[in-house]
Amino acid sequence: MRGLEGMSVLVTGAGRGIGMAVAERLVEEGALVAAADLREPVECAGAKARLSGDVTSEEDVDRIFEEAWDELGGVDALVLCAGIHWVGPTHEMRPEDFDRVLAVSARGTFLCCRAALPRMVERQSGHILTFGSTAAVAGAPGLTAYAAAKGAVLQITRSIAAEYAHIGIRANCLCPGATNTPLLRELMADRADPQGFRDAHPIGRFAEPAEIAGAAAWLLSDDASYMVGAAVMCDGGFTTV
Repeated sequence: MRGLEGMSVLVTGAGRGIGMAVAERLVEEGALVAAADLREPVECAGAKARLSGDVTSEEDVDRIFEEAWDELGGVDALVLCAGIHWVGPTHEMRPEDFDRVLAVSARGTFLCCRAALPRMVERQSGHILTFGSTAAVAGAPGLTAYAAAKGAVLQITRSIAAEYAHIGIRANCLCPGATNTPLLRELMADRADPQGFRDAHPIGRFAEPAEIAGAAAWLLSDDASYMVGAAVMCDGGFTTV
């Protein structure tokens, strides 16, 4: 895809699942990738740097960004895949569970953007790609905290896009549907009707991580140069019905 060759990209949540697939796809496209996760993402193939830290910690985020900058010789793009679930009845959720889900997605997105934006403003260019979810725009029973967190991610992204687009910084939010990752397989094992959830997707199946990674690569590329502040559904039609 145009514009990805030589692009320096920091990817959070790159230790497994969608985040790893995104990092590896960008490497295939010729990007220079710093892969970050809570624990060092040693299995992320082709990454130029592998970093560890907690995206809810201001100190960790600032350190990760500076390490990525030094290792890559700059950071042209930020891809924020880190996120966690809590699944269960809302009335059984502990406040600390709610707080942790919101912290990883919403606070983590804010802190990462806050770390990257000064350099992007200075250079008058940059790409920020956040990861929302279909839960950001549709009700998600049993996922109240996750839906709130991803809704916050979407609105943070839209606000940043509106604030900084005029100086050459593009921000968009990719919202995947259910994707065949270890986390989804764990969730499906506890569902009473897993086939029913799969059938709720008009395409008739869940996404593969590589499919979501392809959409992410396109949004970062020059081919998507007029995409600003978009909530891009990549969900097999789930939110159309």
